[in-house]
Amino acid sequence: MDYGTDLLLVDDDIVFTADGDVALVSGPAMIAQDIDQTLKITPGELYWDNETGSTMLLALNDSEAGADSVIAELERVAVADLRVKPESVKAYQTGPGKYRLEFTSMAAVQPETLDIDLTKEGTNNA
Repeated sequence: MDYGTDLLLVDDDIVFTADGDVALVSGPAMIAQDIDQTLKITPGELYWDNETGSTMLLALNDSEAGADSVIAELERVAVADLRVKPESVKAYQTGPGKYRLEFTSMAAVQPETLDIDLTKEGTNNA
């Protein structure tokens, strides 16, 4: 299954190759990047798509939100992506403020991982 191609982002910055071209991402890694970007958007922030986004950033300022809330939101965002096998989604805490999301895309056999580090308010594909 072809999911298309997008610009590769690392720490929300566009990556360039050694020869100056823009680096690209595709396949399951692109899905992980899309989920990463969705987690950084608050619902209603995109005027052309009020449904897109996550409550993850809101949870960072909520003293009532614990690890279970973060894990539930990670899993909700991944399951909402039509390119992801819902039964493959699993999120768990790996340390204080650190989480891992694992999922398998519809066309893949191997799982993809996305590491989330809320201590620096960023996420990284692994």
